[in-house]
Amino acid sequence: MLQIAVAGLYFINKVLLSLNKKSGWQIGILASVLAVFYFFSLKMYLLVGLEVGFMAIQTFGLLNHKEEAKHENLLYLVMSLLLILLYFVLKNSPFLEFSISLDFILAIFFLAKKKIIIGWIIMLLGHFMMAYFTFQNQQHFFAFMQVLSIFVALFAIWRIRKFSIQWYKTRNLF
Repeated sequence: MLQIAVAGLYFINKVLLSLNKKSGWQIGILASVLAVFYFFSLKMYLLVGLEVGFMAIQTFGLLNHKEEAKHENLLYLVMSLLLILLYFVLKNSPFLEFSISLDFILAIFFLAKKKIIIGWIIMLLGHFMMAYFTFQNQQHFFAFMQVLSIFVALFAIWRIRKFSIQWYKTRNLF
């Protein structure tokens, strides 16, 4: 049940972030909190650590939603610690697992830093890799959620491009 709640909340998180809603960050924090408990119950301590990092990055995104980024040094510290954790814990893991973990950390980082297009492109790539990985591991529910998330990422990229073009047209820059 907790698995479904985590997957569902992370999906809602992405949908709301694709619509540039502040509540997306709040839902993401809740998803991370639940994921910490879920992965802890499975004794998957690496994923517990990654989720704590995601929670910190999501909190940064929430605090800086629609504002100039503050406390960037703290964000860089969290990112550095997560990357060090990934390197030392996953260095003997299969390349795909390492790539997926790194990809999602970078995607959330870029979204929190308001580098929206690159964040969503990286997120899109992560969902493709995660869909493949979860399908190969017979995790069909998670694979299905990843496929749905691919469409959310595509929608976010389309929406950003659409509004960017409209912004340029209203200023006669096209």
